[in-house]
Amino acid sequence: MSDPPKNGIESIIVTTLVALTAFWFADTVIDAVIPQVECECGRLHAPTVLASLFHLIPLIAQLLLIFFVRRLFSERRLLVRKLEAAVAAALDEKTRTDAVIDAVGDGVCMLDRDFRIVYQNRAHERLLGEHGGERCFDAYDEDPDACRDCPVARAMDTGEVCTGNRRFISKGETRLLEITSSPVRNAAGEIVAGVQVVRDVTERRRSEEEIKSLNASLERRARDLAANNRELEAFSHSLSHDLSAPLAKISCAVETLQEIYGEQMGDDGRFLLSCICEGSSQMDDLMEALLALNQVSRKELRREKVDMGALVSQLALDLCRSEPARRVDFVIAPDLTAEGDPSMLRVALQNLLSNAWKFTRNVDGGRIEFGSVDRNGERVFYLRDNGAGFDMRQVGRIFEVFQRLHDESLFPGTGVGLATVQRVVERHGGTVTAHGVPGHGATFTFTLP
Repeated sequence: MSDPPKNGIESIIVTTLVALTAFWFADTVIDAVIPQVECECGRLHAPTVLASLFHLIPLIAQLLLIFFVRRLFSERRLLVRKLEAAVAAALDEKTRTDAVIDAVGDGVCMLDRDFRIVYQNRAHERLLGEHGGERCFDAYDEDPDACRDCPVARAMDTGEVCTGNRRFISKGETRLLEITSSPVRNAAGEIVAGVQVVRDVTERRRSEEEIKSLNASLERRARDLAANNRELEAFSHSLSHDLSAPLAKISCAVETLQEIYGEQMGDDGRFLLSCICEGSSQMDDLMEALLALNQVSRKELRREKVDMGALVSQLALDLCRSEPARRVDFVIAPDLTAEGDPSMLRVALQNLLSNAWKFTRNVDGGRIEFGSVDRNGERVFYLRDNGAGFDMRQVGRIFEVFQRLHDESLFPGTGVGLATVQRVVERHGGTVTAHGVPGHGATFTFTLP
């Protein structure tokens, strides 16, 4: 920063001092140099050395005075330069502070001890209007006294941060404001003002009320759903157990009837008996499937390390032993482990394998493959076959209870197996998906977090 220019007074003082110095210097020279002269009045002698010294003393004093005055003015200019730099820095700091306060988004206001507004940021002006120099209760409430339980009054009285809420009518709409007030102290520690931060929480309170209402509604629905699930589970359990005994009696009676009277019956009678046997067998399978679904829904989950590859290999061997004439190529990846309930995972894998085994019945060179892939750091297991497949437009129904995507006469089943698979996977916190192409097989994937 350049030095400030000299002012008029400084120039006059320096000029005067220089002129006086020149005068004293000339007077001293004249007294010391001009020789003695005579006149009618008598004889004038040259000044003595002592008299010359007396003339030099004021001259030296003048020179010293000029030096100190110039030094004084130089220091003054330096102080002015520092003062201007401090003022510029203060203005820069104020600009940055104002920018930061404006960027906060909340209204910021400072009030003195008389509750007069001495500062407002733009957010505060947009929220409550411009009221610089006014008392806050006059500006906002047209009230001659401070508001009862005023946060800024409590902050200035107690010296602590205080909060409060108040309602304010803006443009005909009532807004809810959240006010946080803090005391402002001077260098001596005395409270000289208060700062309040004003936040419009109208929309937030509305959202909180809506969320609270939705949560209450969800809790009611959850309780109702839990009650319905308990009723359905009880019904399923009762259905499975209460019907098993009558069904066993029917099966036993039909078998006895065939043994005793089978030779005496005609073709129609034997056909009817076979229908009864087939229906009983289907009902028995359905009861077992419902019982399995009920058990995986109610059973306590127990997690441990499970060798998925070994489990699938054992289930595949059981399927091959059940139909020795069939030739299906099983491809099972080794060293596949997961954390989960062994009995539940066995039920899920058994249903998946049975499903693949069933839908590869009419395929030459049937192939069933079990393995895993990593997706975004997560292990995903898959079971793939080259069987009948399905139309992806019906994929939303595939995991629903009693839903079938194929003709039951071609691929009989209970319609409960895949629903059981989904229930097991979801109880482990995972997800199961299906993808199929008609005539080209299906792939089921699932995760076990």
